[in-house]
Amino acid sequence: MDMSQSEQKQIFLKPYEQVSDLEKALKTVRQIEFDKMAVSVIGNVGEDHINKSKELTTIEYQLRRFFSELLAPNTAFDTFYNPELGRLFVAGFLVETFQNSVGKRGIGELYGGPYGILRGLGITETDTIASINKLKGKTYLLVARGNRLDIQKLKNQLGNQLEDKLGN
Repeated sequence: MDMSQSEQKQIFLKPYEQVSDLEKALKTVRQIEFDKMAVSVIGNVGEDHINKSKELTTIEYQLRRFFSELLAPNTAFDTFYNPELGRLFVAGFLVETFQNSVGKRGIGELYGGPYGILRGLGITETDTIASINKLKGKTYLLVARGNRLDIQKLKNQLGNQLEDKLGN
């Protein structure tokens, strides 16, 4: 195996409080030519949607359409209830991770599940705790995974203001 070809993936995490800012960021991501970059968004639909309802179905449809238009037509998408954070949604490469079963429930549905997923990606404990707190406050998290050059390109385009946005 050629070790020069197997560069470790890096993570870019940036919170967005406004959907309009997230939309601008996703449009920027779409315009940049990345070698092999995976993108996800995690957000909170709210405590009002513990159970499936007609209103939740409408919200899910709108979110699914939003991400398919901004990322790709077949972008993975799911919502689930987390007892710590409320009804979350995930779009992009992290959907499968949040759906992975532990017993009869997906990891994302477990108390501490989103924390464990972010830590498993290599995000520091401080930034993970701050991100979970931001999710509680209905902030969107843009998560990208890629090689060092692509992550640097993304940081240059979107700015790396994680500490400012998370309040560290």
